Amino acid sequence: MTQLALAMSLFAAVASAQTLPPPPPEYGVTEISDYRLDAEVLTQFSHASHGIVTAMNADARFERAPLFTSEILLSDDVLTAAIALETRLRSEPALAVALHDANLTPHEYTKFALGLVAARLAYGFVKSGVLRSVPPGVHADNVMFVDANLAGIQAVLKELGIDTPP
Repeated sequence: MTQLALAMSLFAAVASAQTLPPPPPEYGVTEISDYRLDAEVLTQFSHASHGIVTAMNADARFERAPLFTSEILLSDDVLTAAIALETRLRSEPALAVALHDANLTPHEYTKFALGLVAARLAYGFVKSGVLRSVPPGVHADNVMFVDANLAGIQAVLKELGIDTPP
C-alpha cells in the first residue's frame, strides 16, 4: 500500500511539473552588451528566421501581434526586450521548431537578433554621417561585422519585416 501511495504521489508531482510554465529567461547584466556577432551564428540565424517567417505567415495571430515589435527592437531596456522576445520564442511551438531546425536556442537567437539590430542601426547612422563614431552600448566589432556581411543581413532583416536605414 505504501508503494502505491508513493507511486501515485510521484506521478502527481511529475504531472504537475509538466504543466508549470517554464521559468522566465535570465540574462547576465552584460551578456547582451558583450555579445559578439559571428558568421556561423548568422547562418543559423538566417535559417531560423526563414522558418520563423514561414510559421508567422501561417498563423494570423502574428498579424495582430508580430514577433518583432518596435517595443522590442527600440526599447531603452534591452534586458526587458530580451526577456519578452525569448519568452515569445519559447512559448510559440512553431517558432520553437524553427529554432530547433536551425540548431539555435531561443536564448542565442534573442542575443543575436538584438545585437544585430543595434549594430545595423549604428552602422547606418555612422555610414550616413549622422554619427561620427559607434555609439556607446554597441560594439565596433559588431558594426564591422555588419559592414562585412551587409547583403545577407539586409536580406534576413527584410524577410523578418525589420526595417533598418540603408
